[in-house]
Amino acid sequence: MSFIPRLVAVAGVLTLASAALVAQPAFASGPGQTAHAAALDPAAARGSLVLVGGNLDENRQILRRIVALADPDGDGPRRARIALVTAAAEPAETAAEAQDPDENNAAANGLYYAQLFKRFGATTYAVPVDTTQDAFAGDTYGPRAARDERVARRVERSTGVFFGGGDQMDYIRTLMSCRDAVREAFRDCVPSPVLTAVARVLDRGGVVAGVSAGTTIQQGPDMVTGGEPYEAWRDGATAGYLEDADRLGYLPFGGFGFFSGALLDSHFGTWGRQARMVRLAEETGHRRVVGIDETTALVVDRASGRARVIGENGVSILDVRGQGAGWTYLTAGDRLDLRTWEVRPSRAAHRLRGSGPAPAPVADVWDSAAADDPGSYSLVDLAVGLVRSSGARATGTTLETGPQYRTTLVRTEATRAWGGSGRTSFSGLRLLIGRAG
Repeated sequence: MSFIPRLVAVAGVLTLASAALVAQPAFASGPGQTAHAAALDPAAARGSLVLVGGNLDENRQILRRIVALADPDGDGPRRARIALVTAAAEPAETAAEAQDPDENNAAANGLYYAQLFKRFGATTYAVPVDTTQDAFAGDTYGPRAARDERVARRVERSTGVFFGGGDQMDYIRTLMSCRDAVREAFRDCVPSPVLTAVARVLDRGGVVAGVSAGTTIQQGPDMVTGGEPYEAWRDGATAGYLEDADRLGYLPFGGFGFFSGALLDSHFGTWGRQARMVRLAEETGHRRVVGIDETTALVVDRASGRARVIGENGVSILDVRGQGAGWTYLTAGDRLDLRTWEVRPSRAAHRLRGSGPAPAPVADVWDSAAADDPGSYSLVDLAVGLVRSSGARATGTTLETGPQYRTTLVRTEATRAWGGSGRTSFSGLRLLIGRAG
């Protein structure tokens, strides 16, 4: 497999391979300084990230990869020691709920992931941090535990860290100390001892993995905090954590900063989030978005900046400039250089040459949460249909009206598609959004 698809500047088409990433400074120790870690600076960054887009679904390939990266000497999974951080989930209301791995709360999720990783040979430590001070399951769960040096030392002795799903803002509330936290502004944040210990695991060459909110929290400035695609496109972005979950909110300070150079989002193609992140990128001055689908992971080697897609669905890279965005979509085995943004297809893939008509227009192309039966992957499916056809463009409209928006996908001279084993990847599509009618 020798072809290397890249978005290039042809007739105004956006370029994917260009400016290198800008590294964030290392964790600071004083007030008013950034808490972001060095991201992809080869002189500073070490370790690996496994960024899961949501719905891990006990995917064996992803779990085995996390455990393998947490094995420091390659001697076998039993050397892997993974700290489990589940503070993004709601706290347990009773001791019984905290001790039931089938429940969905911070303590119970820790038990669930402990059982899951044990199946793959790893030992675990459930970090007793959540948003309450109540005591459950023999440990005191609460934000104060993030400042407990004994807890931090146990995290630092780990070879990997896994962040569970929920609300990424609860990771900010529990693992960082921020100015204006009461007013939901969250400025000038500094890391807790537990979060500093996580950074040290990475510095030793360990792995930090996360699912859903546990992935979103890994980015630097302007982390998305919520919002549905339609309201995001119609109303724009607002800084802060908003009471209206439909509105597009973002945290200017950002998350942990282990991943930089692009905005990061989860449940991406699954929940039709392309429009919301194009909007956020436009308003915050970011050029790129990396969006990860469910049951899919982007595995990043931080020192080299090289990344690989594993799992069942895909990873989107949006290059946002001017009107619209360039869209690349990678599936299992495809590789990405996060310094040059060069894409290399899976070695098992073959070039796809489209035939037949373009797909018909699609309604509810952003998979609205307001639908009676919300779809999924509608915009991804439309794009795949286009690159597998010989058509020049394909369109879809929003479920909502007043106004209604149309998404247009345009094939360019740079458009390439490849695939294998039922998967389709592509690069060089242009994504445009405007009012319908």
